[in-house]
Amino acid sequence: MKKRIVISFVFVLLVFLSVTIYQYMGKKDRYSAVSIVPEQRNDLPLYEGLEFQEHHYLMKGNHWYDIFEFYRDSLPSHGWKLVFKQASIEGWGGFMLRFEKSKKELHIDGGWNPYANETETIFDLNPVQH
Repeated sequence: MKKRIVISFVFVLLVFLSVTIYQYMGKKDRYSAVSIVPEQRNDLPLYEGLEFQEHHYLMKGNHWYDIFEFYRDSLPSHGWKLVFKQASIEGWGGFMLRFEKSKKELHIDGGWNPYANETETIFDLNPVQH
């Protein structure tokens, strides 16, 4: 009887430890899939309402043009030089912006998904390629 209790206790302990280790390993940096995190920089404000979701930012509703204007107009005052912009209301609506600063290139892309009624925005930072 005591042997069965000890075996059961060891089994429960192993399951508990396994689950704890699995959860710990799964809690890597939540931003590990992205090259830049606006919340962690002073020179890249985050548009109010955008929330991080795995590898992009989402916001309920059709806000792509407001986000486009926000970044197009505010980033130059943070030292970013606008080098490319494109916005299109064709189809669902979306934009692409490219800025340069300190030999780095920042891409901001966004668009509205009418089926989910969400605006998605993606940030990407890379060295300037010539």
